[in-house]
This record gives sequence, C-alpha cells and structure tokens, in this order.
Amino acid sequence: MFSCILFDLDGTISDPKQGICGCVQYALRSFGIEEPELDRLEPFIGPPLAESFMKYYNFTAEQAQEAVEKYRERFSVTGKYENVLYPGMGALLHDLKASGATLAIASSKPTVYVEDILVHFGIREYFDIVVGSELDGRRVHKEEVVAEVLSQLAARGESDPDKMVMIGDRSFDVEGAKAIGAHCIAVSYGYAQPGELENAGAEIIVRDVEGLRSVLLGGTQAGTSTQAGTSTQAGSGARAGSSTATGSNTLSERYRGSAAKMKTKSGQFWSAVGTSALAMFAYYVISLLISSVILTAVSIVYAIGLQELEGSSYNFWLNVASALSTFGAFIICYGIWHKKIQFHSTKEIDKLSIVPMVILAAAIAIGMNGVLTLTELYRFSPTFQRVSEMQFDTPVWLGIISYGILAPLGEEIVFRGVVYGQLRKVLKVPYAVVLSGLAFGLFHGNLVQAVYATVIGCLLALVYEWYGTIAAPMLFHSVANLFVYVMLELLPFGGVFLSVPSCVLFLVLSAGSLFLLWMLQGKAALRQKG
Repeated sequence: MFSCILFDLDGTISDPKQGICGCVQYALRSFGIEEPELDRLEPFIGPPLAESFMKYYNFTAEQAQEAVEKYRERFSVTGKYENVLYPGMGALLHDLKASGATLAIASSKPTVYVEDILVHFGIREYFDIVVGSELDGRRVHKEEVVAEVLSQLAARGESDPDKMVMIGDRSFDVEGAKAIGAHCIAVSYGYAQPGELENAGAEIIVRDVEGLRSVLLGGTQAGTSTQAGTSTQAGSGARAGSSTATGSNTLSERYRGSAAKMKTKSGQFWSAVGTSALAMFAYYVISLLISSVILTAVSIVYAIGLQELEGSSYNFWLNVASALSTFGAFIICYGIWHKKIQFHSTKEIDKLSIVPMVILAAAIAIGMNGVLTLTELYRFSPTFQRVSEMQFDTPVWLGIISYGILAPLGEEIVFRGVVYGQLRKVLKVPYAVVLSGLAFGLFHGNLVQAVYATVIGCLLALVYEWYGTIAAPMLFHSVANLFVYVMLELLPFGGVFLSVPSCVLFLVLSAGSLFLLWMLQGKAALRQKG
C-alpha cells in the first residue's frame, strides 16, 4: 500500500471531454476556425493548452496565449462543469482515504478550476493537497506540478518518493512521476494515444477503475533495488509496462503476485456474505448482552425477578433496555465498520426528491401495516403479538427516541451500510437490493415483521443506492417508524388507517411517490453525467 497517492484530474478521475473540447472549439472560432468534431480535439486533454494550440494549429506564442484566454472565458463559467466522474472513482477515493493514505491532485489545469471541479463532484474532502498550474502561465508542466506536490508533502514529513505513486492517463504523468523518483500507474481509459503509455515507461497500465482499485488496495508496496519490468498481461484490470521500477522487483511483478492471490468472484461473494453475516451477528449479540446487563441490574435494584413487576413497569424497563442496547450496538458496529460505509455522497441529489422520499416512507409504512392487519397475518405469529404489546406500552418520549431515532441509526449502519454495501460490490443492484431486504426481514425473527421489514428493507436499499449516502435511508427509516408510531398508536382514530380503502390509498400513494423519486434522482444522475 502506497502512503502517498498523486492523481492527475482530467482523463484519470473525471472525463472532461465535453468541457475541454467545447472550450477549444469556442477559442478556435474566435480565430475563424470551425472544428465541428470534438473527437479531433481530444489531444488537447492533458498537455498545457498554449503548447497544444501551437502544435496542432501552428499558432504563434502570442496567438496561443490569446486562444487560452478565449478558452478560459467559456471554461470558467460553463466548461469546468461539463465533466463527469468515471464510474467507481468516488468510492475508490473514499476507500483510499479511509485506508489512511495521503491523497493529492497534481494537474496541469489551473488550481482554481481544479478546486471548483473537486467541490462540484463532492470529492474535495478526500485530498490533502491540491496543486495545479497558475493562471499567469507559471507551473504548467507536469514535472513542475509534481515537484510542488513533493515539496508540500515534505513539509508534512512525507517526502519518501519510494512510497509515492503517480496516477495519470498521459505520458506527461509518467514523466512527472519519474522526475521525482516516484512510481507510476497509468490508466488506459483516459486520452493517451496508442502506445503512448508503454513508450513513456509506465510500470502498470490499468484498463478501468476496478483495475486501479486492485493495484492500490492490493497491499503492494515498494522496496529498494532496481529491475526492469516486462510487457505482459497483469490481471483482468491491468497490464504491465516496460519500464524500470524501484523495488525488490518491479511494480508490475508485485502486482501480478498480489493479483494471483485475489479472490475469485465466488470467493468475493462469500466474503461479502461472511462480512454481512458477521455484522448482523455482532449487532444482535451486542444488543442482547447490553440488554441482559441492564435488565439484570434492574432486577438487582428491585431485589426481585423483573417479571414480578407490574405489566407496564416491566414493559417500560424492557423498552429502556432495548433503547440502550440499540444505542450501544450502533456505536460499536459504527466503530468497526464505518470505513465500509458511504457517508459522503458523490452523487448529485435533487433536493426536491426528498419530498416524495418522505411521503413514500410514511405511505408504505401505513400501507404495509394495513395489508398485514387486513390479512390477519399476526394470528400466525404469537411472537409478534408479544413484541408489539411491549413496543407500544411505553412513554411517548421513550418510543420516539427508541424506535424513531436509535433503531434507524443502528439498523441502517448494519443492514444498508454493511450488508447492502458488501452485496453491492459483488452483485448487480436488483439482486443486492432483494438479498439485503430478505436479510433485514429474517433478522426480525417473526412472520409479520419479516414480511414488513423485507419490503421496507428493499426500499431502504434503493434509497441508499440512489442517494449514495447512509443519511438517506436513515431519514427514510426514521420517518416510517415515527409515522406508524404516531398515526396508529397515539391518535385515537388510528384504526381508520387500517381499513381497505385507506390501505389501497396508501399503497397507490407509495407507488406514485416511488416513481416520482426514481424520476427525480434519475434526472439528477443524468445531469451529473453531463
């Protein structure tokens, strides 16, 4: 594992083609040059702009500088946002940062634009250092940019190039890494010309973000001697370059060694299942232990068996124990698995979509309660009847804290953060949604709650997928629980909501809200893609 990871921006973290090429078109048009095909302008992605104008259109230095100014005229307002993250990049940056690595940006793009783009994508927080060029023409070459990053790293006491790796999509990135003696991983999904990365001497060339993840999180680290690499294939996501690397063997050889140990798809699936099962088991056991300790303490204080208390007092202490055990399990599970959970979304969120999400949470909760009541499924589940009696025989404040706040926090950390998150890495979304929903249902231990929780669990997984942050299903879960608690238990006319017309109404409202939520977040995703 490298302790310092330097990223190029364009063609590596995000695809800037629409913005950069569109602004080049704009600049050329000011010189009376029409270039309708964006593909022909791809060579402008990566190198300093002025040099590209001189190289590809024979501009003088003065003309090139004027073209750069025209380019920035459009780019500073529109072009910088005509950009899209490569699939999986946001999650990779999150995981690299969570692993303890120092992340930096080393881009030939002006720093002010780099900062704006990182903030736009919601990934600025992952980077400790951001270095680009200057608007006045200083520090435009990648060697200068990388040298400045190294200087800032040195100020932090992290100046060992052998523990650094530069990641980029052009030969300039490879040369920048060599200039400071760092390792280099090239990405072929960017804008390099055929053979460019191999000829530049990239140690590893990965084909996609998953290949990059395999290299960076595969446990490889540099050594001390020198040996030439070879141009052989290196796993499903990467191939080796033909350069000299610093280490006990080449970076490509170390990668092939680690790739050979990588899990098969079947192994990855069972690993995800195992992690999910462990999280659920830990949550259950921790809750049970804390609850048992609290109830034992209460029994000792009363100097009698807890069951000998009056019914309401007994249920009160059961609810107190349940609330405290849920909180304790949440804290412990969060401490263990928080690095696996997506807290900061890299997705664009349509704020208006929160309205149908809240309506969906409330409507499906009431609608499903109506279905379960009208079908009298509770008759086949004595356990549910006892649990229901205990849960709702409690003071309002305790019910709101326990079921409206603490339960959603704890259960979402485990069932969406860990269970769905792990399954999502090895399965397509529909399968991961259904399996995580079933796991959530079965966890509740009785027929009625299993049916209810499976449906709600599937919706919670979808909300987590669409919003990309655990805060979304936490809000959904909290609204669902509180709405049921308030409408069915606290209001004297709550039984009205369990009639056939009401049940149908709420289910239709649920379907409409789900469709609207899907539409709004779908449009937000399309906007983010450019």
